[in-house]
Amino acid sequence: MKLRRFLRVPLPLRVNYKLEDQEEFQKGIIEDLSWGGVFLQIDPPPSLGTRLIIQIPIPEQAVQLELWGTVVRVREKEVGKPAGVGVEFDELDHESRGHIQSLVTYWVRSLLQKIRK
Repeated sequence: MKLRRFLRVPLPLRVNYKLEDQEEFQKGIIEDLSWGGVFLQIDPPPSLGTRLIIQIPIPEQAVQLELWGTVVRVREKEVGKPAGVGVEFDELDHESRGHIQSLVTYWVRSLLQKIRK
């Protein structure tokens, strides 16, 4: 069993991403998020080692994170699972970690509100 360094949180969120050698941003969906990285649903998935930037909106704040990372895992499209990539973030500063925590907190609050209804 493989142990992860950071807890992953399922977080379906639309984001923009751009491969390092591209001019235009494209649309993707976050599948899960941690302080160490993100799984991004994109098709076709780029190859291992590809660098990209992800723009992540932070609800309830006028902030959009722009985080660089590297593709460390590729998942081709499977039955019941869309294609995508595991992206390891470049080192995050304290402010970026705080924004990721805000995003997770927002998601948990909205989930609890749905459950209470």
